[in-house]
Amino acid sequence: MLAKTIDCQIPVTKKDAFLYTQQHWSALTHIPGFIGQLGGWDLEDETNSCIIGLWDDEYFYRDFMKNTHDSIFYQSGQQKIYDQLHVSTASNSHFVQGVYRYFRSSAMETNYMIKTTLTVTDYDKQLAHILTKSVQHPGYRCLINVVVPISQTTITIVSLYGTACPPKTIDTLVHPDVRDAKQSIYKIDKKWLVLAQQV
Repeated sequence: MLAKTIDCQIPVTKKDAFLYTQQHWSALTHIPGFIGQLGGWDLEDETNSCIIGLWDDEYFYRDFMKNTHDSIFYQSGQQKIYDQLHVSTASNSHFVQGVYRYFRSSAMETNYMIKTTLTVTDYDKQLAHILTKSVQHPGYRCLINVVVPISQTTITIVSLYGTACPPKTIDTLVHPDVRDAKQSIYKIDKKWLVLAQQV
């Protein structure tokens, strides 16, 4: 599975415009290989938003980028809205189960998203699974986790939560392979949710 994370800096005066342009991405629902996309606003920085999109694999994502992405992007006018945009993709992304095993049911119930970015000594899937369970808050209803290995030393873990907003968990994270940890909590905007059309 390919995961794409998009971090945007949006001026406060353009937040309403960004909300409008973001809804143009509903066109993704019919694109082959698309799984789903959601995002929201940082609770500590109202100018920061984060979006995560999921694809079956790199082939479908590259085909979308080549043939469809630019028409949606430029027709929406979104390029005029943000101050900064940072995109990361990882084709070897995977889920770690929470309450649910599948993204669709999780995304429909999600109200909060925690994005944890870890700098590690050396990435492997077993380490990612251990660290995901470590950053998942045990006292809150975590629906599912998406592990996004950005590089051999950087992992992003996106954890989706239901109705209650959990506190940050990195203050208690202790692991010999973790060099650095950053965490942000986002309130999901339901108008940004796009899921693949069910066949």
